[in-house]
Amino acid sequence: MAESGPKRVRAGAVAKATKTELDDLGVSPETNASAAAALRLARIMDSAVDPKEIAAAARELRQAMHTVRALAPPKNRGDKIDELAARRPRHSA
Repeated sequence: MAESGPKRVRAGAVAKATKTELDDLGVSPETNASAAAALRLARIMDSAVDPKEIAAAARELRQAMHTVRALAPPKNRGDKIDELAARRPRHSA
């Protein structure tokens, strides 16, 4: 039986969604190992054909992203009061 070369891993919808979320969280795969692992797992999911391989990668991706989210710096998104204050017209004195 001939050995095949390394499996080609492609980026698809899961990798794109993972990268988008990492960008939104402000976490770079170049500086965060969990983020890099998440991106690699997403690519494996996009490339896999075997349902068991997909399920295993999905479990690990979920865990890696849980870690990334927990370590991500907090975002200052404001709240409903901040939104209302921003829309309120400023009065000239």
